[in-house]
Amino acid sequence: MSARRPPRGWLIAVAAVALAVIGAVSAAWIATPSVAKLQQLVARRVQGAGGRVVPLSRVARDLQDAVVATEDERFYRHHGIDLIGVLRAVPYDVTRLSLAEGASTITEQLAKLLYLGGNDHSPWRKLEDVVLALKLESRYGKKQILAGYLNAAYFGYGAYGIGAAADRYFGVSPARLDLAQASLLAGLVQAPSAYDPVDHPAAARARQIEVLRSLVRDRYVTTAQADAALRAPLDVRGVRLARSTGVALEPGPSFVWWELAVGAVVLAGGAGLLLFARRLPLGVRVATAVRLVAFAALLAGATVLVRSFRTA
Repeated sequence: MSARRPPRGWLIAVAAVALAVIGAVSAAWIATPSVAKLQQLVARRVQGAGGRVVPLSRVARDLQDAVVATEDERFYRHHGIDLIGVLRAVPYDVTRLSLAEGASTITEQLAKLLYLGGNDHSPWRKLEDVVLALKLESRYGKKQILAGYLNAAYFGYGAYGIGAAADRYFGVSPARLDLAQASLLAGLVQAPSAYDPVDHPAAARARQIEVLRSLVRDRYVTTAQADAALRAPLDVRGVRLARSTGVALEPGPSFVWWELAVGAVVLAGGAGLLLFARRLPLGVRVATAVRLVAFAALLAGATVLVRSFRTA
């Protein structure tokens, strides 16, 4: 009997944690508003700033791809929450005792802008952000969410939405943005003031290079196309930015090694759980549950490892 108490205590602890998580998510689900009026909220935000809502069909594909590649590379593959991104962010946030890294998806960013007043810095707000993202993904398609984000995002220089941004920075419609213009605008979303191309041209160019590398990494454009975009003359708000030449646009291995490390950790965790299930005197039900979790971890770890090599 005494030999079985530790596993039973472990099971109680796991059950308590699971109940706490379920309770917190349920509370957040109830506390967060309905997402039924997405288009109306986007229109209110844009029009309140003097802008206009632009359909996704009238936004250059280069701009769409640049925002996805830079802000949320797995946007079309996740359901609101990017688990790989979360795993990447955990070491950074834990070592700094903060939620700075975030790992927010485009869906979460849209939820934050429209429903949380742009503030998701507390753990409760982060949970609300996650719940709202799940609600949005369950109700709307990817195109609707991306359109909402491009229209709700702030691009700096008083430009809310891609319609105002394309006009104020380049004097063109969103449909006519070329790769050079699109990659510059996509880089502004993260920090519009810091990357302002007129006030901080060097920082804006450096950020544009990051965007172009992301596009090459995800195979939206070729290295030659990205290089041509950097070499092209670029007039922004009446100011001509210096051309960038001799820049290496092939993606570096940093994010690959991140995924490689995450996959290895998850695989090791799955193997450890299998060993745990074999060596301790667990009941049949508990052992089965542990094995299922272990196999899921092994599968997830193997998947991440395979993905880590996709740009090598």
